[in-house]
Amino acid sequence: MVYTVRQRCGRQLAIEAPTDADVVSTVPESATPAALGYAQVSGLPYVEVLCKNRYVGRTFIQPNTRLRQLGVAKKFGALTDNFAGKRVVLVDDSIVRGNTISPIIKLLKEAGATEVHIRVASPPIRFPCYMGINIPTKEELIANKPEFKDIANYIGATSVRYLSVEGLVTAVQSGIESYEKEQISSSSKASRKLGHCTACLTGKYPIELEW
Repeated sequence: MVYTVRQRCGRQLAIEAPTDADVVSTVPESATPAALGYAQVSGLPYVEVLCKNRYVGRTFIQPNTRLRQLGVAKKFGALTDNFAGKRVVLVDDSIVRGNTISPIIKLLKEAGATEVHIRVASPPIRFPCYMGINIPTKEELIANKPEFKDIANYIGATSVRYLSVEGLVTAVQSGIESYEKEQISSSSKASRKLGHCTACLTGKYPIELEW
């Protein structure tokens, strides 16, 4: 189940990227299972810090930066009583361009968070996907920009840590019956190795690209 995998990613993230904080929360809603997993391993209480407007769609696929930032401004409100005066670990499922997380951090700080530590339940996205996922060009991805070297300062966070590629693969494959080969068809003895695509993270695509 996707929910279970996301939760395992959060647990692994807590092992790889712990921090001193008071509460753990999420950028709702897809990151919520990961935030719950992070809270379980870290021992920190989980609270909601953002109230989501369900009538605003996905912001990262908007065609320009201004529309994405306006979308974020409409999308979230701060639940101030849950975190004012506290250090917050905010778990997100990914950071693509890096310009939609900034308004969220600003919102939390203006509402009283003393620190905002961003923990990302996936590795940095460095390469486009040519298999149906709407990921922008390589040049647009924050992980390929000079700002990435100091991404915490760039987006206004106290700290930023990502899940490793190895940690992601471990979380995804945990619980899957392990075997190296399967028969492709009843009439063929050829076999292939099972695995998961990490092309947008590593640049190693499962098929050869034709330009």
